[in-house]
Amino acid sequence: MTTTPAWPDLARDLTASLRATGAIRTDPVADAICAVPRHQFISGHYATGQHTTVDPDAPTTELLQLAYADRGIMTHIPTDQAGGYSSTSQPAVVAKTLEAAELEEGMRVLEIGAGTGWNAALIAHITGADVHTVEASSLVADEARASLARAGAARVTVHTADGYNGHPDAGKYDRIVVTCGIAGIPPAWLSHLTPDGTILAPIAHGGMHPLMRITSTSRGARGQLVATADFMIATGALYAGATPSPSTLGRHLPAPTRTRTGDVPADLELRTSYADLWMYLAARDSRTTCASVKDTTAYTGCALVADDTTAVYVQPGGLHLTPGPAADELADRAAQHTANWDRLGRPHLTAWTCSLGPTDTAPPLLTPTGWQL
Repeated sequence: MTTTPAWPDLARDLTASLRATGAIRTDPVADAICAVPRHQFISGHYATGQHTTVDPDAPTTELLQLAYADRGIMTHIPTDQAGGYSSTSQPAVVAKTLEAAELEEGMRVLEIGAGTGWNAALIAHITGADVHTVEASSLVADEARASLARAGAARVTVHTADGYNGHPDAGKYDRIVVTCGIAGIPPAWLSHLTPDGTILAPIAHGGMHPLMRITSTSRGARGQLVATADFMIATGALYAGATPSPSTLGRHLPAPTRTRTGDVPADLELRTSYADLWMYLAARDSRTTCASVKDTTAYTGCALVADDTTAVYVQPGGLHLTPGPAADELADRAAQHTANWDRLGRPHLTAWTCSLGPTDTAPPLLTPTGWQL
């Protein structure tokens, strides 16, 4: 006889593993992930490649094991009624975001991108205050409302709207937390903050969406990178002006035919120092992005891309070049920047700051400029 595991035990195990990896650092975040039932925010998913409807009120062993694993779960894709991608994010990414937000009891928070509603429920558990979350898809918003009601998260209000406009009607916020990849922040968001308020947003840069803490200063908006992260791209004006990476577009570049060893340290860790090098390359060369090769994941990740046929894939231990002499210039530049990064002591991604300046897009955004260590 097979017994269904108790979700609180699985939630505690997940929390312990996230503490062990450093994604969770504080008790409030740990308490929230233990207390808020993630499975109750999943009524259907694409975890097996096709849509599976599930009953969160009567969870099976399979649903519980899925919900309390450290993995993101796709809940909608563009071809279903939602008309776009939506998910419940990977718990490690959620935990890092909550830690970076530095939430305190009583803080009022605006979330951009409700998704399933799980993240907003976690925020409300930590702050004990009202949370407003904005979702562009009416179907996803309705599902989030149902999930929040099922989980008893009464202090979360879901608004169906374009996140570009925020939700100024509820007053000032101590935090604005963005859970989708964006090109920049709308200037009006800064006016929605309290004097000490901050924005936490994954802003497109180098084919990634590193998590940035944004504050308003006398010199304008300033950004500080706080964590590696990646999120699905926002719809509408919030991604205006950004160039999605080839891998995001589902487009593959040519396979490499040559390898230069020794130009990239072999001891890079994919979740730490590799991301640090990637950020350095992105700050120094605008051709840095995320690329992939068809039928293999061996080269998916950081690359310098000149055009649809010329790229250099940056991997631990070597540079992998596509055919043609133009790839040599890319490889030389990647090798030079990598050597500089190594000589500087391999600065961490969180060492970077930037200004945010206006774009000429309509409607306007404030986007990173002038990256500095």
